[in-house]
Amino acid sequence: MNPTSTDPRRQRVMIKATPPASSQTSGSDWDASFDQALAAELRRRATRRRTAFWLLAFVFAATMLGTTLPTPLYVIYQARWHFAASIVTLIFAVYAAGVLAALLLAGRSSDQAGRKPVLAVALAASALSTVVFIFAPDVGVLLAGRIVSGLSAGLMTGTATAALTELVPASAGRRASLVATAANMGGLGLGALVAGLFAQYAPHPTTLVFVVYLAVLAIAAVGLRFVPETVSHRQRPALRLAGFSLPEQGRGEFIAAGAAAFAAFSLLGLFSALAPTFLGSIMHEQNHAVQGGAVFLIFGVGTFTQLLVSRFSSRRVVLAGLGLFLAGLGLIVAALAQASVALFLAGTVVAGVAVGAVFMGSLATANRLAPPGRRGQAVSAFFVACYCGLVIPVVGVGVASQFIGDFRSVLALSILLAVLCVFALTSIARASTRTLASDPEASR
Repeated sequence: MNPTSTDPRRQRVMIKATPPASSQTSGSDWDASFDQALAAELRRRATRRRTAFWLLAFVFAATMLGTTLPTPLYVIYQARWHFAASIVTLIFAVYAAGVLAALLLAGRSSDQAGRKPVLAVALAASALSTVVFIFAPDVGVLLAGRIVSGLSAGLMTGTATAALTELVPASAGRRASLVATAANMGGLGLGALVAGLFAQYAPHPTTLVFVVYLAVLAIAAVGLRFVPETVSHRQRPALRLAGFSLPEQGRGEFIAAGAAAFAAFSLLGLFSALAPTFLGSIMHEQNHAVQGGAVFLIFGVGTFTQLLVSRFSSRRVVLAGLGLFLAGLGLIVAALAQASVALFLAGTVVAGVAVGAVFMGSLATANRLAPPGRRGQAVSAFFVACYCGLVIPVVGVGVASQFIGDFRSVLALSILLAVLCVFALTSIARASTRTLASDPEASR
């Protein structure tokens, strides 16, 4: 059998480069012609993969954008349906529960069924949740929409990140990670900003933005058709609970990294769920664009920070981030005490830098400490800590605010997060001191 017959693209190149029988051209000329044709074909393939890479980044960002569209609209829903702040936290909590369920139960589905089918399901779930938001008649239906939105985000996050990595050469793995981070956090920030602008300056604040978003999802679905499948051996996916474990070596530092990530995601959850409510009730800032802009600010600054610090030592990044985290907490508490929007926005910027640095540094630490044979299980444990931080403190603040008020509940959470932050900072610094002299590479 001709070995080139198994590759139609290579066969086309061979046909183009095969000389006619009557040709008197020397063999070296035809070799050069073949090399040129082959190089042109390789360039076309590389161009197609680059295009697919950026199309997938758009699909990723568009999906994540939809998950935060409801954030600045909660105050409108609250006024319309007369529910308490604790219900706002419940709405957010069920979203995070949907993300966790997708990560734990379907985390390996794209390895089995392929990336594109899971990405298509994530887009479909996002579209379904958007339709639910458009026609939601009460808070119960809104909760159902948020669960579906969480499932969409959970399916998209791991699958798109893996596919982006597979669409580039191994030498460009860092670029794929940075683009995945920017698409994820950037999309989350843009969703709140866009919805805030629509709510403030466009009619039908709880429906028009979702109708427009459906058009964005349609464009993303078209773009997904041009993304190649990167999984060669596919099978029927099996839904089962993905296990996780803690590494034996460096367990203390791993736990400290998880605690740091828990604190960072707690602050992100607080902003995503309650920042618009606090701006309206405590600081009397009723502009929905400002409320959505505050959420965008912490995500946007966090994304930009991760791009800036990606080349630095993970320990140095997480230690610097934890120090800034304490400063950001202090500014936010002071802003709530003085009802100062300007101080609140300044605290948001500092907190955004801190969250971006803490998340990137702690994730790099977890990856470094995870044993190769159980890396997936260890990293799963890290992300469970992240998403528990996204849910538990926010629910606690929402419930506590009904008894002790908004400011005191945020103050209590800030104290707890500060203690957790100091624990993580001292544990990681102590680990760095122990290992730096004996193994300088371990600090990276």
